[in-house]
Amino acid sequence: MRSLLLLVVGVVLTSPCYADDVWVQVRESRVRAKPLFYATTIQSVKYGDRLSKIGEENGWVGVRAGGREGYLPLSAVSAKVIVFSSADVAKVKADPSELVLAGKGFSREIEQSFKKDNTSARFDLVDRVEREARASSGEVERFIKQGGLK
Repeated sequence: MRSLLLLVVGVVLTSPCYADDVWVQVRESRVRAKPLFYATTIQSVKYGDRLSKIGEENGWVGVRAGGREGYLPLSAVSAKVIVFSSADVAKVKADPSELVLAGKGFSREIEQSFKKDNTSARFDLVDRVEREARASSGEVERFIKQGGLK
């Protein structure tokens, strides 16, 4: 009986634990040093990256990424395992309720399907913002300092 108990404990301790893991559910996000949008960037993460969750506060989730700890907006992660393959894309059909997800990074195939079914949606404007509205971390930090933001 004792050896069975040791075996069970050994399996539990050596099995991968997903309970405290989160997956990035946006195209790309920055892990911040503090739970603030203008805090220093520690690292960038991409859609599908698996991170260790270490806490949660005020709409932010504390994570361990690449051996470093920081914060991501809670909306950027999911507790569900994210698995995505190109074979799945052909099966996906976008519907109008998913328009809000465009900002989180539709794949090219899903965006094309959505454009076909929703000709009035202004993807040209979304594309323009993605092209032109880029700011480096340094530019954001200078903006914060010059504006006296806290």
